[in-house]
Amino acid sequence: MAPLKALLNAAALMAACSTGAHAQHTVRIATEVERIENPLLSNVSPGGVNVVRVIADYAYVLETERTRSRFSAGALLERSSDTVLLASRNYPSLGYTWAYNWPTADLELRANVAEAATRNTQFEELGRVVIDARERTTVTGAIWNKELTERTRLTVDVANNRVTYDSPLLESYREVELTTRFSWEESERSTYFFEPGFGRLTPTGPGVDSTLSRWVVGTRRELSPQLAMTALGGQARTRGLRPATELVGSLQLAFTGNRWTSGAEWTRDVRPIGSASGYVTTDVLGARAGYQIGEGTTLSAGTSRSRWGGPTGGVGHVSNVALEKVLTDRWMTMLSVEDRRFRDLAGVSGRGWGIRAGLVYAYSGL
Repeated sequence: MAPLKALLNAAALMAACSTGAHAQHTVRIATEVERIENPLLSNVSPGGVNVVRVIADYAYVLETERTRSRFSAGALLERSSDTVLLASRNYPSLGYTWAYNWPTADLELRANVAEAATRNTQFEELGRVVIDARERTTVTGAIWNKELTERTRLTVDVANNRVTYDSPLLESYREVELTTRFSWEESERSTYFFEPGFGRLTPTGPGVDSTLSRWVVGTRRELSPQLAMTALGGQARTRGLRPATELVGSLQLAFTGNRWTSGAEWTRDVRPIGSASGYVTTDVLGARAGYQIGEGTTLSAGTSRSRWGGPTGGVGHVSNVALEKVLTDRWMTMLSVEDRRFRDLAGVSGRGWGIRAGLVYAYSGL
């Protein structure tokens, strides 16, 4: 409860200091109905479940000449038609960010607490579902940016992440990260950077501590007014439960046209995984595209493939199609279909799908 109390105190202080500053409120409320078949991607499907969600988010931003503060609060209420197959849960979140600007430098302090369902976070990380549980992530950290010269910049990012689960089948852990980036702007359309980093992962149970040493070099370029590219490559070395030395890298392409938007991404990285009790190498290959059919109506589609290492390694796939329509400046509707499937190293596979319809209200003003 200490992180939550600190965030609430910070929000009260921010509201008290709002005299003479520019303040903005943002509210977003969404309701969704979803039909999910085989939500845990079992090799033999136990059937489907209907899920009703209410998602509420609020943000308050306060800006002065030198400072910027942002307080956010949210909640996701999820109700299932079959609580044996998929539990009904509530997932709250709180966040606070404070930033101060100097003429050639800036400092940002951040803290947030958020809860989520592991059936979603595990699939994003591993491409599969190990168990349906509650995941709480607490993050505190700071980012320091400094302009060294007219074209060079130094960034130092420190973060303390704590991830806990309400299931004994998943290993809670704490990770301390330190990342430094030195970037050089060759021109308005091209930037190079060098980024060394260090991490230490400590399981809360009897597991072994793991460390990560990582460095990458890369570039960001505007290939044309509509096309942008980011590419990087380097090496990561882990020590602990599964010591290894891996090549890491990423390539991202993004296109923005009058009606079309599209992108493609390949990423190979090393990240902490609670279900694996340590650092695991992951590969992600994905593509997305969107087309504005008419005024306020957008059709989008995406697909991705995730591969992860370790003793529970395997491959996961997800594909989705979504249709969004803006009704007014505050109301929007959406309809989406998603297909998920995975196969592990032992040949065990599972597949599931979902169809979702929702209505969204969004407001932003003084």
